[in-house]
Amino acid sequence: MTEVDDHQASLTLADAITALNADLSLSAVLDTLVESARLLTDAHYAALHVFDAQGESVAFLTKGIPDDAKDRIGHPPGRVGVLAKIPAHGTLAVENIDADPDHRGMPRWHPRLESFLGTSLTVREQVFGHLYLADKKGGPFDDEDKRMILALAAAAAVAIDHAKLHDDAVERQRWLEASQRLTTQMLTTQDEEAALQGIVDAARILAHAPTAALVLPGVDDAWVIEMAAGDYASNIIGLELPDQGSAMDVIRTSTGIVAPEPPGRHVLHEITEYGPSLYAPLASDGETIGLLMLWRDKGDHEFSAADLEVTQRFAHQAALALTLSELNQARSHAALLEEREQIADDLHDFVSQELFAAAMHLEALGEDASDAQSARLASAADHVKRAQYEVRGVMRNLAGQRSSEPASDRMRREITLAQATLGFVVDTEAAWADLDRVCTIDATLADDAIAVMRELLSNVARHAKASAVKLWVRLEGDRLELGVEDNGIGPAGATKRYSGTSNLGNRAIRRDGSFSLEPVNAGATMPGSRATWNVQVKR
Repeated sequence: MTEVDDHQASLTLADAITALNADLSLSAVLDTLVESARLLTDAHYAALHVFDAQGESVAFLTKGIPDDAKDRIGHPPGRVGVLAKIPAHGTLAVENIDADPDHRGMPRWHPRLESFLGTSLTVREQVFGHLYLADKKGGPFDDEDKRMILALAAAAAVAIDHAKLHDDAVERQRWLEASQRLTTQMLTTQDEEAALQGIVDAARILAHAPTAALVLPGVDDAWVIEMAAGDYASNIIGLELPDQGSAMDVIRTSTGIVAPEPPGRHVLHEITEYGPSLYAPLASDGETIGLLMLWRDKGDHEFSAADLEVTQRFAHQAALALTLSELNQARSHAALLEEREQIADDLHDFVSQELFAAAMHLEALGEDASDAQSARLASAADHVKRAQYEVRGVMRNLAGQRSSEPASDRMRREITLAQATLGFVVDTEAAWADLDRVCTIDATLADDAIAVMRELLSNVARHAKASAVKLWVRLEGDRLELGVEDNGIGPAGATKRYSGTSNLGNRAIRRDGSFSLEPVNAGATMPGSRATWNVQVKR
């Protein structure tokens, strides 16, 4: 090659290297690399085969091969035959592929190749991929082609590293923005389900994972898949994590993991259908309050350490948001109680007293009036007294813990409200007198019982798709049992959340009791649900 030709080639190589750094997108860098390599060597065909950390194929880019031929060929070539001889450093040049003793043949629709040049693309001491060039115009690839390809590969390695760093930064920014949106949503929404579902949906999209799930603490130290989204989500909602499984290890240690498949020897059967897995704990102040589980399909590329790092950051932010949301709701609840007490006091100090004075005044006027006027004044006084009685009822309801309203009346009111949402009448069998008696002995029991019944009926209305509900309140010995049974889709039938029954179990545990949720007719199309809350009471 003459000095002029060498200078011209160097300029072309310089232009190619400049083009590699013109765009920070990894896909653009790889596309530029393949096309530049083809033009620099005057090759008819060029391809780049990209591998993951385990050496598995993750991408295959080509130039020069018609699209219809690519579609017919299908999958990329394996690292066998001539391709298996490409060194980690340097190049492999073959004058005639057909004559090479290691040649294994070509797919039916593959263009016929003669000369070949291959080299490895190494990024940070790891083989990123193989660059293939074939059918140089005018003869086999020469030493100058090898020199330019090695120089281009070295420059491409730097450009690829920069592009990956840029992509990582963009990915971290996406996770950060999602965390900020999630925090805002949790601190402003009153819909707990929507907030929890937001964690699952955001993680699934950001991690490019077909399936995601959120695990929360349940009854008796169990950890339950409460929310899920994606492929086969309905099959895993409501499942309890095996105590000896790897997911429980993540919960106990607050340390996330990635694996090529669901890890550990104790894996739920439904989860074995998934491939690459990532488990990230939702940890706050050293305590795990949830677990985010992400899965890709079998054969998909694995989660990386960088994926785990950004996901754990997101999970930590979600845990903080959940904690702040709970504190915010507690403060709002306390403020609401304080406001209700203030209203009750105002009703007592002003409205009730004024009504009482008005009734007394009307009765006094009636004593001096004629019989006809006295009857009318007495009727008016009765109306005022009834209004005063209603105001006192409102005062008792607003006062909450100061209320002397029987627990049975409060529960009947909850059932009436639930029926309006359900759209049908609840079949009720209740020992109301027994309930009132035990709640009189333990006033806090009424609050727990009302809250439990409200949650159970709310779950049916939101998730069960039921057309009938039975409710019972029973007292046997020193045990109070509240139960709700429906003919809906069953405990695991919800497509978004399991049941939200953690609080019910905690309320039972505090009273030396138990909570259970099970299908009525397991295996049926509409198995229904039976929820039972059983606690010890004071006699």
